[in-house]
Amino acid sequence: PHSASAQARMGKRVPNRQLKPGDLLFFSTYRRGISHVGIYVGNHKFVHAANRRKGVRVDALTGYYGRRLKAARRLP
Repeated sequence: PHSASAQARMGKRVPNRQLKPGDLLFFSTYRRGISHVGIYVGNHKFVHAANRRKGVRVDALTGYYGRRLKAARRLP
């Protein structure tokens, strides 16, 4: 699926303490519900397309993103 909210319904739900590199992370950022997705890379970090100005980057799952993390999914 194209939208982050539709992607959040795919695969198997993963508890935050069991994250593995490659798991998809879903966030509620600029609006209610799932609005952003990233890929977990390990060590409490993930890669994502932040916005047009910041581009693709690696961020920590703390602070802003830690508070907005809503779900993690693992695809087969």
